[in-house]
Order: sequence, then C-alpha cells, then structure tokens
Amino acid sequence: MALWEYALVLLLLVIAVLIIYLVPTVINFNRTLKKLSKTVDILNEDLPDILYDISEITYSASHTSKQIEKTIDNFSEVEETLSREIKKPLLETAAAVGGFLQAIQSFVTYFVKKK
Repeated sequence: MALWEYALVLLLLVIAVLIIYLVPTVINFNRTLKKLSKTVDILNEDLPDILYDISEITYSASHTSKQIEKTIDNFSEVEETLSREIKKPLLETAAAVGGFLQAIQSFVTYFVKKK
C-alpha cells in the first residue's frame, strides 16, 4: 500500500468518527428546534390575550391615577376654602375675645386700684 492510501484510509476514519459524534448533536439540535417551535407557537397563541390584559391593566391604572389626582385637587380646594372661610373669621373672633379679655382685665384693674 502506498502512502496516499494510508492517508486516505486515515482521512476516512477521521470523517467516520466525526460523523458518529455529530449525528447525536444534530439529532439533539433538531429536537431543540422542535421544542422551540412549539414554544413560539404557544406564545403566539397566548400573546394577544396577554397583551390585551396588559392593556386593560394599563388603562385601569391610568384611570385610577386620574381619579386620585382629581381627589387630591378637590382636597386642595376644600383646604383652601376652609382656610379662607374659617381661618380668617376664627382669627378675627380670637382677636375680639382677646380684646374683650383685656378690657375686662383693665376694668377689673381700674376698680381694684380705686378701692
């Protein structure tokens, strides 16, 4: 046998071993692709429902946020109204009561000193 024949036999053995090792890898790769295909099909079926649910949740959160903002605005208006309508008259009343108490004190002091 010539040298090139030995090289050819060795090359064929290397190719055979490579094929023996690659066949299980290709089979596993094919299985993985099938599983991935099934997963993508399931996602394609469920994705519209999931997106619809997300859209509903987003709408609900936005609507709730707007209601909270309105409530806060209404509360601010109530606070301003209370401050304007109650605080000022209350301070005026307190000032009047304070003045009245000072008048009584002056009156009592005047009569006590007179005796």
